[in-house]
Amino acid sequence: MSKEFSQINIIEELKNYFFYLQELGINYIPATEELKRFLKLEISKEEGIESLKEKVLKCEKCPLSRIRKQPVWGEGSLTSGLLLITEYPDKDEDFYGRPFTGSVEDFLKRMLFAIKLRKEDFFITPSVKCKTPGGRPPEDEEISACRPYLFKQIKYLKPKLILAMGFTPVKSLLETKEPFSNIRGKVFKVKDIPVVFTYHPNYILKNPAVKRMVWEDLQVFRKLYEEIFKNT
Repeated sequence: MSKEFSQINIIEELKNYFFYLQELGINYIPATEELKRFLKLEISKEEGIESLKEKVLKCEKCPLSRIRKQPVWGEGSLTSGLLLITEYPDKDEDFYGRPFTGSVEDFLKRMLFAIKLRKEDFFITPSVKCKTPGGRPPEDEEISACRPYLFKQIKYLKPKLILAMGFTPVKSLLETKEPFSNIRGKVFKVKDIPVVFTYHPNYILKNPAVKRMVWEDLQVFRKLYEEIFKNT
């Protein structure tokens, strides 16, 4: 009998035993520290962020699963309280399995350095985890398929502040038809967490005219950062 199968049987037996006690009218039993740790461990394995990551890496909820090389789960600090949500993987991100590569990564680092932060200070994840055909924007069906994963990442990471880059995060987080120009640089709340939206580095490189607006957006983010983290 495998260890994994044995653990599943133990959990099932415990559940059956608790139901049996409940039928006898016993609604409370003392739990040892060992039992508490065991149950907590199993719950975390079943519902925690590692389990979510496995689901994302095996996901086949939309047609993008048929053309990707691999989903991009994300990378970075799990405990910093900072989350950076980006668009969707391009062909290089799909190949390497990580968000931001090459010159775009270098540009992102310079953007964050300008507000005295580092890429490593964030956990970075795309709104849509798989690349799209020809690099087109994700369709509504694809955004909807990935939205639960994104919100569960937010739930488990518990960020204090979110920086969202690009047009797709707006659709994922706000589900609004408002033009991006009405949203960027303003502070929104998602699950009571402040979010600042700005342009994606790729877009900035292709449209240098927005650099000033992005700088203004990043100043809004930096001010929030100082307010939220000043006592930590």
